[in-house]
Amino acid sequence: MPYNWMRIPSSPPAKRRDQVRKICEDYGGRLVEDQTFYDETGQAYALVYLPDDDGQVDGLVGEIGATSWKGLVHADEMAGGRKPPQSKKRDQRP
Repeated sequence: MPYNWMRIPSSPPAKRRDQVRKICEDYGGRLVEDQTFYDETGQAYALVYLPDDDGQVDGLVGEIGATSWKGLVHADEMAGGRKPPQSKKRDQRP
């Protein structure tokens, strides 16, 4: 399961964190240790551990409403030869 920093639409911080945690659980992923952060513009980011199933990943990303994500791999996995997942940006066109 790869890690991803996801840029997400926001609402009140604690409420949004709880929503993201629930969505992740529903799709077989998880919000990593409640890691949700806001930048200087108020944009929210969440650290999500994704499920292995691509269909579940698509559902999770869609329901969270992620606009972009940065794929990461744990240092121990990298040492074992695993590559990080591809970072992506969701097409914003209507």
